Amino acid sequence: MLITRRKLLELAPLAAAERLARAGNPKSAAIAKRVVLVTIGGIRRQESFSKEGAIYIPHFVNDLAPQGLFYPLTINEGVTSHFNTISSILTGVWQHVDDWGSQKPANPTLFHYFQKQHHVDAGQTWVVTSNKQLTANISPGVNVVLSKQLMIEAVERIINGQTERRRLERDQILQEMTAVLETDYERIGWGVPSTSTFQDPEVKQTFLAALANFIHGPDAPTSGDDLTFLIAREVLDRIAPALLMVNFSDMEVAHSGSYSLHLGGIRRADALCHRLWQFIDSKPELKATTTLVIMNEFGRDPDGSSTNGFFNHRTDTECCRMAWSVVLGAAVKQPDIIERVIRQVDMAPSIASWMGLETGKLAGAVLPEFHG
Repeated sequence: MLITRRKLLELAPLAAAERLARAGNPKSAAIAKRVVLVTIGGIRRQESFSKEGAIYIPHFVNDLAPQGLFYPLTINEGVTSHFNTISSILTGVWQHVDDWGSQKPANPTLFHYFQKQHHVDAGQTWVVTSNKQLTANISPGVNVVLSKQLMIEAVERIINGQTERRRLERDQILQEMTAVLETDYERIGWGVPSTSTFQDPEVKQTFLAALANFIHGPDAPTSGDDLTFLIAREVLDRIAPALLMVNFSDMEVAHSGSYSLHLGGIRRADALCHRLWQFIDSKPELKATTTLVIMNEFGRDPDGSSTNGFFNHRTDTECCRMAWSVVLGAAVKQPDIIERVIRQVDMAPSIASWMGLETGKLAGAVLPEFHG
């Protein structure tokens, strides 16, 4: 029986679980402050925080922004590509490197500062992403999980006859994804440098059983971002790293010209960010220590532009450069709407200051509200 797209998405966490289990460290009670940084790949103001756009982000409007620090005027002054924007957010310096992630950021990232100053291994720094540009080049020594690419690689191998598995059936695709993780995961952009301390067979079985329960229950993934959320939640729950970055990018289907699918990606990011916050808020250890930072990377081009409006994010316009940010959790002393203009590069020094990290002089400035 040929496998459906939904069943295919359900298989990937099972294949990823074995590798994650060996790569991660058990959660450490010694971590006093954690940050989960979520970046979202490109939403205009007119499809989000505006009178006409609020219907697409009901959780941000009604559940998330009112509980945290909401920065509606967050400006991207750099290169409005995904890798450069995320690198700028992580470094606190506007990055101008290759748009497709073939070069490392030119400046140290938050991951680097944390690893060096706290003398921890890579088990405390993770990236789980739907964006294939965010390979291990995003920061030396960080664990990078490319959820979509694992699934795509396994299917392509079977279709192209590059494996002894010949059919797109459930068991064979699962076997192929597992084989990719065992032998060739670095080629598809994964980076899992940490030595495992997660070897207890009973712990492994618990991990696999939990994932199986998720995929057959109401959380069964139906898109790449759903899959990314599922794996990120497992990393947060079972490894609880000090720094976890998550990237959602289903709305980037806009590049293919489908406005309805673009709106679907926006709605999905809204729902997944809310579910992530609910999960953190439901776990006493995470709730007490974790700050969740959600950042829209940029807007998109204006309607009527030569770059086809919502299709792309290339113009030097407010419509493209105006983004927004929400901070929730431990670093928030009192919810507030911050109506002054801030820059995306202000977030790295703010996170670093809250975590007690020394960064030296950066282009960004510490946000005074970010203290807890």
